[in-house]
Amino acid sequence: MKEIKTGQELLGVVELKNIQFYEVQARLYNGFDGDSPAASAADGSDQEDTSEQEWQFRIQVDSRNVNLRARLVVHGPDAGYVVDGAAFYVTDEEVNVEQDALEEFLNRAAMLALYPFIRESLHEAARKINANPPLLGMFSPDSIQIHLDRPEDERGSVRAEE
Repeated sequence: MKEIKTGQELLGVVELKNIQFYEVQARLYNGFDGDSPAASAADGSDQEDTSEQEWQFRIQVDSRNVNLRARLVVHGPDAGYVVDGAAFYVTDEEVNVEQDALEEFLNRAAMLALYPFIRESLHEAARKINANPPLLGMFSPDSIQIHLDRPEDERGSVRAEE
């Protein structure tokens, strides 16, 4: 089994095999009571009226696969959005990836590959409902960081910082 100590090494042995979407949703805040985040907050729910992005990540890693799943929730001024997609990478040989190398790969390569698909899906969903899409700029590894919990845990849970 090959030992992988850097994200660059991992990038050299993996191949992007698929981009998969689990959910793409857009909903206008007009027409029915309770549609808008403000109306939901008034009825006691936890949802806030914000245009900020909320990212969640799931990581699955074994000796031949590295999978990054990212879920973006955005509440814009006129609509709410959810985009949930994943990038699937495979290797030809079995590898053992150090945690720091995995974090580097996820932040510098995997998220860079997945982000444009998420951005395009968000804008397309807004177009279909005739809403003003939230603007997602170019991806910056410094703006969204994936940190694997320490010590390693079999669920591959992550913490995201924006």
